[in-house]
Amino acid sequence: MSLFTIRSLRSALLPPILSVLFLVPVTAQNLNTNAAHFKINLADSVWHVNADATSALDVYFEREALSDTGALIVGKYAQMVNKALQRYEVIEAYTLKADGRKLMVGKDGIQVQQGIATGGTGLSWPEAEVHQITFPDLQKGDKSVWRTHLTTLIPALPDWASYSSLGIPGVIYDRMRVRIEAPQSLALNVFSSGWKEEKTQVGQQAIWRFEFAQPTVQSVDNSPANTLASYPRIYASTYKDSPQLVAAYAQQANAKAIVTDEAKALAGRLVVGKSTTLAKAAAIHDWVRKNIRYVAVYLGNGGWVAHDVDWVLKNGYGDCKDHALLLQTLLKAVEIEAVPVLINTGNEYALAELPFGFNHVIVYIPSLDLFADATDSRIPFGALPWADADKPVAVALSAGAKVMRAPAFTPATNHVRLRTRLDIASSGKATGSVEFESTGFAATVAQDHVAQIPAGMGGMAVQKILEGSGYRGRGFTQYPAVQRDTQVQSMKITDLEIDNLLGDPNAGSISPHPSVNLPMYVVSNMGDYTAPKRDFAVFCVPIQVREEFELRFDPAFQLLRVPASVKESHADGIAFEAQYTRDGNTVKGWRELTLSQTRHVCSADDYAARKPVMNRIAQHLRSGILYQQ
Repeated sequence: MSLFTIRSLRSALLPPILSVLFLVPVTAQNLNTNAAHFKINLADSVWHVNADATSALDVYFEREALSDTGALIVGKYAQMVNKALQRYEVIEAYTLKADGRKLMVGKDGIQVQQGIATGGTGLSWPEAEVHQITFPDLQKGDKSVWRTHLTTLIPALPDWASYSSLGIPGVIYDRMRVRIEAPQSLALNVFSSGWKEEKTQVGQQAIWRFEFAQPTVQSVDNSPANTLASYPRIYASTYKDSPQLVAAYAQQANAKAIVTDEAKALAGRLVVGKSTTLAKAAAIHDWVRKNIRYVAVYLGNGGWVAHDVDWVLKNGYGDCKDHALLLQTLLKAVEIEAVPVLINTGNEYALAELPFGFNHVIVYIPSLDLFADATDSRIPFGALPWADADKPVAVALSAGAKVMRAPAFTPATNHVRLRTRLDIASSGKATGSVEFESTGFAATVAQDHVAQIPAGMGGMAVQKILEGSGYRGRGFTQYPAVQRDTQVQSMKITDLEIDNLLGDPNAGSISPHPSVNLPMYVVSNMGDYTAPKRDFAVFCVPIQVREEFELRFDPAFQLLRVPASVKESHADGIAFEAQYTRDGNTVKGWRELTLSQTRHVCSADDYAARKPVMNRIAQHLRSGILYQQ
């Protein structure tokens, strides 16, 4: 995975709508732990949905500790619900000792926390209610057992009820059972994959029964993508698809897109002197992203209802729904249509079979065919944050909601050029310079790095960069001020001195392009192709990285070998070329990697097809210049 596209993400800028947190049953998707230490003996769930979309969920759960670490894991359980919409009850909970004794959880073992509050950009949800069960004297070989009842009294959106259950590959399940009951007249939509399914009808009730077992731990890919459309799963929803979900969301959002006097006056001031729709939309979007702080505070109907526009303007902050509504309303004030968009900012690049997984709201401007996300203050109008790009989205168009796809990055919009010049003394010390230019999202990440350098502390920043590479040295930085209105950033390290560039000045090997701790190099942006195979999709980020370098060795050195020039390509948008020339003790060259596939995620089959060429590129990047004195 590229450091330019992944590590710099600020997840706090990507707030969830929280649709699944209080509607997903208490099953394995809540257990993000090492399955080798515990197993699920039985998970038994019964979900009954009524004709008015209210529902009740009864759960029996039994987990067994297979190790001392497992005892710590299964010795505690927590469930979060929305107290504005739901009621949660722990019927019973106990530790089942290995010798058959039951140790009941007392009242003091069930803690209820009202609301969630965090500082900064962390999630705050006053209407959340967290129930935590702590099991007494739970040791290796013991089991934690509980029964709970969850009632949903008010649907989060009109006539919407939903349920999901996933089987996680890294978890052992002796047995999972799910029963879904709904009136036949409700025409509940149900999908399953990887579960044994049986559907019957008793009177006017439709009944689905599912069973699932996974007796051994299955392999778990590193950073899997598209899990909502890949894992063994059950989805049930009164809404048949994503367009129906976003249409229901838009109905209440549009009702709040009221152009008040304050909103109309503000929008008018923002577009003064702007004659085109594009210029007006850009001015309004950029004002919102710069002036309205993102603060994740969820109020009202389960996190699905935005604050009033005047409230957001008065307070100067809001969550994703508030940003989207304010942007929609201000655009409406100058007669530019914008509509709500539901999106998943996680690792999901394929829609689930039913409307699940959306956790963020942005807007779409039909007249410009542009998506806009004002929650990320770093991203100018016309561009999208990494977490939004190349995602399937549900768009509430006025002519009818539909599924669309947010644009992907391209090498032209995610580009880096790096130049290094070094003079290498016989002592192994080097002097020279390093500079880079970046555009697109790569520039946004570079801006994040540059913005962290305090005024007058460029020299210290260079020391830290070198230390991160295992070097000792010094230098100075030169860079233009960060301008978040453009995705362009450059920086130059001048008067660079590296005291220990060569580990052994007498003889050894050095890369023709020695790297420092900056995420601008080809090797940092190739992705991870070390696994022999994958079972799930993986990130494959479109980007172009060009390195140019010149190493001038002291005449005391004898250069024994310089890497040969190479060229690699693959039909799936991979192109790599490296050229090296030697003139006496000077080695010059360049490397360029272009990943131009039109998507951000590759399937397991794509991974297998790309792996050989990517491994050959990685092997070449490990080649070096052999020298001796």
